[in-house]
Order: sequence, then C-alpha cells, then structure tokens
Amino acid sequence: MISVINLVSIVILVFGISSLLLIGILIEVFAYNNHLFEIIQNHDVINALIHKNNRLIVWIFFSITMIMEELIFRYYSISILNSYLNSQYFLIILISSITFSLYHIHIWFSFKNLKILFINLIHPFLMGLYLGFIFFSLGFISCVIAHYTIAFFMHYNLYRRYYKNQTKNKILKKKNYLFLKSFLSTFPIEVSGISFRISMNFGILYLARFS
Repeated sequence: MISVINLVSIVILVFGISSLLLIGILIEVFAYNNHLFEIIQNHDVINALIHKNNRLIVWIFFSITMIMEELIFRYYSISILNSYLNSQYFLIILISSITFSLYHIHIWFSFKNLKILFINLIHPFLMGLYLGFIFFSLGFISCVIAHYTIAFFMHYNLYRRYYKNQTKNKILKKKNYLFLKSFLSTFPIEVSGISFRISMNFGILYLARFS
C-alpha cells in the first residue's frame, strides 16, 4: 500500500512539474508582449543571465531564496496551520498558497505594472497548491527541488527570448545592410562627365569610377 501511495505521489510530482513548466511557457509566449518583456528583463536573475554580471552571487542568492520561501510558506506555515486545522489538508494547502501568492505583491514595487503583478500572483498560487501537496506527500526537500526547477525554468525561458530577439535583430541588420549595399551600387552617378558607382563597405560609403 505504501509503495502504491509513493508511486502515485511521484506520478503527481512529475505531472505537476510538467504542467507548471508548460504554464510557464504559455505565460512567456502569450502574456509577455514586447513591452512587458522590456520591463521584466530588468529582473535581477534575468539581468544577470543577459549581462553575465555577478552570476555566481545571483545564483547563490536565488538558491537561498528558494530554500527560505519553502521554509516559510511550506515547512513553518503548513505546520502551524496543521496544528490549528487538524489535518484539513485541502484548506491548509489553499491558505498557504494564497499567502505565498500575496507575498509576491513585492513585484509591484519593482516593476509598477499590473499585468506583471497579476502574472506573479496567479502562477505562484498554482505553484503553491502543487508544492503544498508535495510537502505532505514527499517532504520538504522535494518542495525545494520542485520550486527551484520551476522558477529557474521561467527565468531561463525569458533569458532565451532575449537571446533570440538579439539574434533576430542582428540577422535583420545584416539583411538591411546587404540590401542597402546592393541598392546603392545599382545606380551610377555622373560627375563632370565621369560615371561613378556608389559602393559600401563596413558601413562606409565609397565612390568607385564606373566605366
């Protein structure tokens, strides 16, 4: 019976992480338009990934934050609620999830954007429901691992979007440069009876004699 329960818990663990990762992808694709993305890329973790500044410090801080959040919102909060609510597991998980969600109101003071705030209230609430179940079924360490995995994936996805945008911009600039170079060299000009053709190398315009 115990092995069956553990198997079910592991299946739910994998399914829950997969679902939350998928939700993270959908949020990144559909919720973060270009304007919001310009704002959110100033997040400490995403900014460190983009600019490669203080990565080690940020990741140590990020890891400590995940552990502290799990200690506060799962280990201590759920333990205290459990002592008062006599093992009413769903209610305990619901209250701890709402508390965990409201904790992310601090996002407002960093970005002053209602849509970003809404995203950072809903996703943590769903994650709190999932992590509450994991806490009761698989324990505290599993919560930390799951929380870290989901949070890292969301930040890394936004970093990848920045990298893709930069790559697209470079390709577009190169195409525009080649088009302009080709366009300018198509039309000869005449000065004092001598024909010249405009050419461009490394962004510098040149006049080449054309015969």
